[in-house]
Amino acid sequence: MLEAEDPMDIAPGGDLILEVRQDEGSGAFSYRVESKMLRQNSRYFDSLLSGRFSEGQQLSAALEALKIDGHPEIAHAPADTLPRIPIVNVGRISKVSTIQTLTADFLRALHGHDLAVTNPPVANLANLAVVADRFDAHAHLARYVQRKKYLHAIDAKTRGKPSTGMSEERVRQKLLIGLLLDHPPWVTRYSKQLMLRDSEQWKPDFEANDKTAMWWDMPGAVEDEMIQRREYILETVNSLQSHFLKLYTSGERQCKLGYDSSIQCDSFQLGEMVRFFTKLGTLRLQGTIYDPAEPDHYSGDINRLLESLRQCSSYQVDRNHSHCGLRVRLLPLLDLIQIHLSLDTGSLDIGICGECWSRNRPSYAWSLAKRPVLWTQSRSLTGNRTLASLPKKKVQTREHQGSPGSCLPRHLIVRDMFMAAERDWTARDADSILAPTTEPK
Repeated sequence: MLEAEDPMDIAPGGDLILEVRQDEGSGAFSYRVESKMLRQNSRYFDSLLSGRFSEGQQLSAALEALKIDGHPEIAHAPADTLPRIPIVNVGRISKVSTIQTLTADFLRALHGHDLAVTNPPVANLANLAVVADRFDAHAHLARYVQRKKYLHAIDAKTRGKPSTGMSEERVRQKLLIGLLLDHPPWVTRYSKQLMLRDSEQWKPDFEANDKTAMWWDMPGAVEDEMIQRREYILETVNSLQSHFLKLYTSGERQCKLGYDSSIQCDSFQLGEMVRFFTKLGTLRLQGTIYDPAEPDHYSGDINRLLESLRQCSSYQVDRNHSHCGLRVRLLPLLDLIQIHLSLDTGSLDIGICGECWSRNRPSYAWSLAKRPVLWTQSRSLTGNRTLASLPKKKVQTREHQGSPGSCLPRHLIVRDMFMAAERDWTARDADSILAPTTEPK
């Protein structure tokens, strides 16, 4: 094992030397710190140095010995006379040339000092959040980062710039910071961005690696929640396609003009619809006598998928049928879905609400919810009006309403639409938003 270098003074009058290394075979870096500040701001260190473990007992005995040896003021004691505590592993950080500066910044934050860089970049803050998770110091680091306004500075610097070009790693780093350092806007915005864009991590052939940085496998079941939400969103979009194909193959007259050409109009629109979906790659015509293919999901950007669906033609069988066909019926429904996928975190959408996730997860999480049997579009949802624009008194849910002022009820309405086992996209019978029918428990 490599010996630690001369200690870095985090607290020049500190009573303890921490020797930190990432693994047993790597070099150690030592830091002079104040044990009181460590215990006050980190539950890990509070437990370690409490006296229940050998490290705490060693610290007490060593400090008492220093007083006996003529060092009543520990602040003036030479570093080589202070007790030393070894620490191995600072968490699942990204690959760095050395952990020295990162560890020093974490200890500076625990002591309330400035970091080495005035405005640390996202990658540095993400690694700091990982270290805070390792030493159970989330609460203190969250308050520290908020007080220093680091996240606001990052948002101000990127305001007005499109986030679509951001790498997946950067998106994940920001999401992890939002989760661990209690910054809900980043949780909503970047969880949504991942769900819409998809991730290499979610491919069936991806092999997990526990040596990658923590943000490549989000803690607290967030990774699984995002995967499940994306699948429900894709299922919802696919249900639009299935809905119209079912209508036009049902034998029920879709053209309402009452002309002799109405039957030909329906046949024409069905053909155009099948050709459009097949060319788009969202429909595969395949026999059911024998099907060797394995089912797979769309792996691209969902916003691009919706934009592609918007390109459906307005072809008509003749000039008398100018308002017949898929386009005039599909676009309003795409608008209804699209408004929930906006990257505007203030909208009623599918991104994870950081506050509801941390405070009301059993009632909020999609992965814990029972699927409604049927979602019905009411008259109030036609055109460009959506659930987001309805008066709150119109909103009813089948679950716990949450505390006064809670946004939970509004989230549940969106969840019910995306999670429903079936959706009636053309219903016009309801006069208000009704609670969806739920399977008996």
